[in-house]
Amino acid sequence: MTTADATLVNQKAVVRSVYESQDEILAGIQRLHCPKGFEADLTYGNGGFWRKLTRPALCYDVTPLHPGVIQADSACLPIGPASLGNAVFDPPFLTYVKNGRQHNGKVAMTSRFGGYYTYAELETHYRDTISECYRVLKPKGKIIFKCQDIIHNHKMHCTHANIIRWAERDGFRLLDLFVLPARHRMPGPQTGTQRHARVFHCYFLIFERDRDPWHS
Repeated sequence: MTTADATLVNQKAVVRSVYESQDEILAGIQRLHCPKGFEADLTYGNGGFWRKLTRPALCYDVTPLHPGVIQADSACLPIGPASLGNAVFDPPFLTYVKNGRQHNGKVAMTSRFGGYYTYAELETHYRDTISECYRVLKPKGKIIFKCQDIIHNHKMHCTHANIIRWAERDGFRLLDLFVLPARHRMPGPQTGTQRHARVFHCYFLIFERDRDPWHS
């Protein structure tokens, strides 16, 4: 951890499960679980994770937007088995997004972050990436997985609980969980009858490659 990284979280203070910024959460995760730093970002995007932290040596994205980012799908990485000690995965969480996945949607959030057209599409990408992380991580290697629960087609999807289940099936163990409250309103319908509480938080889940995956 560099001096700049260390200043985000007081080294003498208890690391909390809730912070108001993702910089503080990532610094806390680094202090507790990745003391030598983060090694790979599987969905680099605009690099928002690394404005106040040291950027990983390996950065990937399906559509690289910055120099030095390697073009690759998080579910099919161009590295060998057991190559990494940890990896950060911050995928899109929005669904019913047709054009946003190419970053050309009309909604600001979709044009910036992309998304999926169905929840099944989201699940496939998440599960395939978890399986790929099992391949590329060393034993006891860590995934830092940012996610958010969503409402899709008037149905609540507890995505963070689903991810925990999928990861456990693939041989990972949940080590830690952080919650980040939203500073701004998340996208959602502005009219009609409200059926669900508006989601105003996201999760950072930390998994450890623990054992052989289940085979169903």
